[in-house]
Amino acid sequence: MQTYLSEFTKFSLRPKVLNYVSYAIGLSMIYVPCIAAVIKVNVHIYNDYVFSSWRLLILLNLLPGIGAFIMLYRLPESPKYYLSVNEDDKAMAVLEKCCRLNKGKDVTLASLGVSSVTQPRLRGAPIKRNCVARLWYESLPLLQKPYVRNFFLTSIAVFVQFGASFGLGVWMLRVRHLILQIEETEPICELMKEHGHQNLKLPTCSLNFHNVQDSIYHGVFVLFAFVLTSFLLMCIRRRTIISIYLLTAGLAGLMLNFAKDDTLILIVFLTLIVPPICSLRLTVSLLIDLIPTHLRGKAVALCLIFGRAGVLTSSMFIGYTLRQHCYVTFNGFVLAMIAAMILILLLPSESKMMDNLSK
Repeated sequence: MQTYLSEFTKFSLRPKVLNYVSYAIGLSMIYVPCIAAVIKVNVHIYNDYVFSSWRLLILLNLLPGIGAFIMLYRLPESPKYYLSVNEDDKAMAVLEKCCRLNKGKDVTLASLGVSSVTQPRLRGAPIKRNCVARLWYESLPLLQKPYVRNFFLTSIAVFVQFGASFGLGVWMLRVRHLILQIEETEPICELMKEHGHQNLKLPTCSLNFHNVQDSIYHGVFVLFAFVLTSFLLMCIRRRTIISIYLLTAGLAGLMLNFAKDDTLILIVFLTLIVPPICSLRLTVSLLIDLIPTHLRGKAVALCLIFGRAGVLTSSMFIGYTLRQHCYVTFNGFVLAMIAAMILILLLPSESKMMDNLSK
């Protein structure tokens, strides 16, 4: 979705628009636990099959996806994509439609003095091979100069951001349930060393606001961070914002070595896992600007595969180290945040991106 929307947005507005769209992430992270807490359904259907609140919640969560599919199906293909595959007439037709929607039914491209369009960094002749071979040969430029360096820098940064925001985010709830059941006031790692082996009394399937309040706080924090990002984008460049967010998350990781109070631990946890979510969107927008249109979709897809691998790696790392080597767990994330920040700073500046786009 980010790739598609970026094709309709000019370079200077692209980070802001993509960040506005990301508000939906925070809203959904508030909406889902709130609905889960409100729904109270327990209808016996047949034999042992019961239509419970969980089943209704899953069905309700399908509705936004179905609605998004219908809306996206009705939207036109990107004009930049048509240009990249040498379909100039189709690109003009889409631009004509956009012109009428934005300027009025009586306005046409011709009336604005536009008779043809093009864009820099167009690809050469299409490769005539089967779909699997074509996929490989069309993706191969990402592994070659001039794109390989920027592609791998952003992919590794996304690997870290996904791991911290989603991998650690899942484990946050488990750790919180443990420390809330223990009356001692000690740092997390001391509690894990003493009580990490005990079985957790997890909340029942009948959820209430008390059971999901941490998830709601998480969603509120994410929404607030995206709104803050919108204001920061008015005066600070993307790379600087990403670096600030990653540095903030790293400092929060250090704080987990010492935090004792339950409320403080929750705030520090959220400060560790929320900034990577917001900086993740900005990092992907950097990749979009660094890669030409005909490679952009593949680059973002491959980059997100790196991100999913980061979630898996992060979850396994936490699972193997949290109980016996807890300090390694959180300080490992601190080092990962610093490394990701350095990689982001190694990417080209936005002025250089503008020069590349004009070539």
